[in-house]
Amino acid sequence: MKNISIKNFETERLLIKRPTIDEQFTLWNILRDEQVNRYYFPTPDRIFIKNNLSKDNIKDLKLARSIFLNQLNDWERQQPFYEKKIESINSEDNSQKFTWSIFLKNDEPIGQITVQPSDDYIENPSIRDVGWYINPKYQGQGLATEAANKVLEFMFNEVEIEKIITSAAIENPGSWRIMEKLGFERTGVKKSTYYDDNDNILMCYCYSCDKKKFLDRKISNSKVL
Repeated sequence: MKNISIKNFETERLLIKRPTIDEQFTLWNILRDEQVNRYYFPTPDRIFIKNNLSKDNIKDLKLARSIFLNQLNDWERQQPFYEKKIESINSEDNSQKFTWSIFLKNDEPIGQITVQPSDDYIENPSIRDVGWYINPKYQGQGLATEAANKVLEFMFNEVEIEKIITSAAIENPGSWRIMEKLGFERTGVKKSTYYDDNDNILMCYCYSCDKKKFLDRKISNSKVL
């Protein structure tokens, strides 16, 4: 894995840029939307630890989620977090720097994509996790696929990461179908901190992708075309 700076990208419909504090309030408001945060933003471990809550108990899961959303919806609390994150990105902090704000070409910020160290392989920074979100107003138009494709090209070809390990709630096909389009292989299932309206704890599909899978998918698609 090479220690290089992130780049800005332009695709057919998007500008994918190094984050600044200027667009973070808009992105925070997008992230507050339950359609976005319900599956993009799992309840952090720190909430369970601090409040002595269990991930195996639906009552604890709901309480932890309530605590987390109360924190998320407080801009005065969140603003220092965003400022610190931008500072970390600008200082090339390896845990933060591969983060991009996603804009339409009219400069409207509509989402974010991050390729962060994997919690399960924290000792190996070359194994990464990936996550993205898009304003619901623009979902279903292939914009997340367009952004992720460009960013993963950079991560595999220039940063030379080894692999991406990630997951998506089974009830969130909009996310895991994008992964499969990008060449990710489904490797199993695991329990999540997500739950449905009937208080069932949800499972996630687990996915893996390395450079070969990603490039083979691109070659296969080009042959079809």
